[in-house]
Amino acid sequence: MLLVSALSYAPHGIRSGRRIGPFLWAAGGFVVSLWAQTSPLLPHQGRIAVGGAYFNGQGQFKFALVSGTGREVFWRNAPDHNGDGEPDAAVSIPVQRGLYVVQLGDPTLPGMAPLDGVPFGSADLYLRIWFDDGVHGFERLEPDLRIPAAPFASMAGNVPDGSISPAKLAPAVLEPVQQQLVALVAELHALSNRHESLAASFQEGLPPGVPVLSAQANDPTLLARGFAPAGELPAPGWIAGSTIDEPLPRFGHTAVWTGTEMWVWGGTLPDPSLTTASGAIYRPDADTWSALPSVGAPSARTGHSAVWTGQSMIVWGGTGQGQYWNTGGRLAAGTAVWQTLSTNNAPSGREGHICIWTGRQMLVWGGRNFDGLLRDGALYDPSLDQWTALPTHGAPTERFGATGVWTGDSLIVWGGQGPGGRLNDGARLRFDAQGQPVAWEPLAQSNAPSARTGHSAVWTGQLLLIWGGMGPSGPLNDGARYDPGTGLWQPLSTNQAPPARHLHNAVWTGRDMLILGGVAADGTSPPPYAYTLGASAWRPLSTAGNPPGRSQATAVWTGSEVLHFGGRLGTTTLAALYRLNPRTGWYLYVKN
Repeated sequence: MLLVSALSYAPHGIRSGRRIGPFLWAAGGFVVSLWAQTSPLLPHQGRIAVGGAYFNGQGQFKFALVSGTGREVFWRNAPDHNGDGEPDAAVSIPVQRGLYVVQLGDPTLPGMAPLDGVPFGSADLYLRIWFDDGVHGFERLEPDLRIPAAPFASMAGNVPDGSISPAKLAPAVLEPVQQQLVALVAELHALSNRHESLAASFQEGLPPGVPVLSAQANDPTLLARGFAPAGELPAPGWIAGSTIDEPLPRFGHTAVWTGTEMWVWGGTLPDPSLTTASGAIYRPDADTWSALPSVGAPSARTGHSAVWTGQSMIVWGGTGQGQYWNTGGRLAAGTAVWQTLSTNNAPSGREGHICIWTGRQMLVWGGRNFDGLLRDGALYDPSLDQWTALPTHGAPTERFGATGVWTGDSLIVWGGQGPGGRLNDGARLRFDAQGQPVAWEPLAQSNAPSARTGHSAVWTGQLLLIWGGMGPSGPLNDGARYDPGTGLWQPLSTNQAPPARHLHNAVWTGRDMLILGGVAADGTSPPPYAYTLGASAWRPLSTAGNPPGRSQATAVWTGSEVLHFGGRLGTTTLAALYRLNPRTGWYLYVKN
């Protein structure tokens, strides 16, 4: 339940509170960047509550400054040697009645690195925080807090040294600022007392007229406490994309998200004997399709792979015209001609392989071809148009249909079809700081998911989530999370889990894993679901708008919605772009 009241108000520089995870609540705020002559300082203040009560004591905090997507890390309070995305050391900060204040970048604080090289003038700068109350361990607070760029802060680096002195600040200017600060602090404490009072009254029973939101229709707890339904904010439904200039129906194709557009390419056409070398661009902001250039495009194929580098789409591998291709091409945004990839030292042609972008290179591993199942792979550097073989010593057994994710410093491979059947093992290939592979390490198998193929995998930034797929006895509806920092598996909740399926899509939104489409045991395509990692809870997604069920489709996450395109429904091949904002619905209740 979410309390709705005037508590959403916050004085200038303070963000209103939000629920973070199952046990943690926090509020955070910033004042403008203060620049010392040596390095900048970023004052930050926030509020922490654990289990509904304000935290008191010495809290352990970790901080990072990241881009809006979280893919770029500009600063951490301490190094991240183990590559789990979290600083290795914490900053100890006293917390009184939930309130804490810290100067980010203050090197006099143990565990705090200076803020050198941070682009404070950027509009795409966010603060990421982890907190440990000494009992629950570190938990990342979500969402990240945006740091607005103050115009004079972004110009501060150009101010001549020594040009600002106390004489520059007139008492008539400084005194009102100091008085305003005192008033804001007093107002903050008054709001704190008010919030504590309201929070206490909530436990005992809210006064009449207070509105409350719940994610449940006919919430039995609220009804029992004397609340009456007063309205509904339904979850958004699916929206059909434009069909004007829509590409031909297909499956076995690829799709990448460029940041503003979805690029679709290749695949099998409604006649299963035909593959295509065509593609199209979809812009969700305009709901328009346009054709991808065809000059120099790779030969028609299906079962290939594609990655987005930040500037180009790279297509490689796959099968078509009776052969397995070890060729490919790359197409840069805004250009009209494809560039052919070098085949010198390229891996053998294949399908069913893993393909990921490491941030520097495209990585290909596993799959199958006329020689059988494969356990080799290579790295492709687009800046050099050059292939380099991956190490095979310690590599997982040969397989196709495995899943792979990139953690920031490692490739993790898991599951798939092996020579003796479906597999429930995997391995991790670590890379050094120069982006070169070091060594394979087997993953622990204790508590690992059962053997499967046709499953899905997403990387959350800290964890690998495996779900669904085809097992020895049919489709599955279970999964597990793997933490590369600890090397441990933990099962995902099966409470209200989606129907079993395989050949589905999964995307990570930054908060939820969305499960879309797939094939159930009876051949139908089950409805979509979302798994919220912080709450370890499943919920059905909206089916308003009648999105078609499908398998072997593509799905991309835009930052605010998922785009689902192509695939098969039984023997029917689809185009049918549909889009969904996965926000939950809310139900409003008022105390009688």
